[in-house]
Amino acid sequence: MSLGNLGLETLVVMLAGFLVGFIPAFVFIGFYFGRRLEKEKKALQLSYERQLNALRDTLRRMMDKIDELTGERTRLQRSNKALREAVRDQHEITDSTNMELEDAQQNLVRLEERVDELEAENLRYEGRLEEAATQQARMADQYQQAVNQFTQTERLQKNLIFAASQLREAKLANAAFEAQLAQLLKPAADKESPDQEKLDVGVIGGMDPVYAERLHESGIHTIGDLAKQTPARVAHFVGLPDWDDSAAWIAEAKLRLAGANPRA
Repeated sequence: MSLGNLGLETLVVMLAGFLVGFIPAFVFIGFYFGRRLEKEKKALQLSYERQLNALRDTLRRMMDKIDELTGERTRLQRSNKALREAVRDQHEITDSTNMELEDAQQNLVRLEERVDELEAENLRYEGRLEEAATQQARMADQYQQAVNQFTQTERLQKNLIFAASQLREAKLANAAFEAQLAQLLKPAADKESPDQEKLDVGVIGGMDPVYAERLHESGIHTIGDLAKQTPARVAHFVGLPDWDDSAAWIAEAKLRLAGANPRA
């Protein structure tokens, strides 16, 4: 410490030492400065300890901050790794999407070609439909003509049925007339002829043996039994499709019972 730094108090003490005596003054100055230095040393030591503690606290905070920054760095590294993996996955997804897009574009081209083919096929079908409509119209005309022909045929069939009915009635009337004529021309000796009522139905003209057998099975054995039947009943027994033959058989049976000769 220089004399310029001692201050006014030191000068006063030195002056007093000179006044009292050099040695006592020196001892006094040494004692004084010793205590002052001790105080300053304690003050410096306390200040150093405070600064050291502050530095320690600062160092501890810095270490905590370093640990925090290290953890943050680790988290950032992990996040960066995850981001890289995500970017890589995204690149893979993008590549896959691009491939799918290319496939979709190719499929679209194929679909467009297929649509063109379907349109061409549709045009062909429309032409076929027009032909089918024309053919259907022709078939409708043919069907109408067939209906008209069927109507005419049905009308002719009705006329034929009516004509057959008239012919049957004419046959019956003719048979009755022949019976009456035969009755008028019959000699007296013919009255001794066999009983016609008990003759078998097989003697009827045009009677097939199979039909006669069926009549026997139905309980119709003689001409007398046949004369009591109706044409529909006889036709049912023998299995005839119509009544013409059965009506003729019954008419002949009645003629035989009336005494006429059998029909050829």
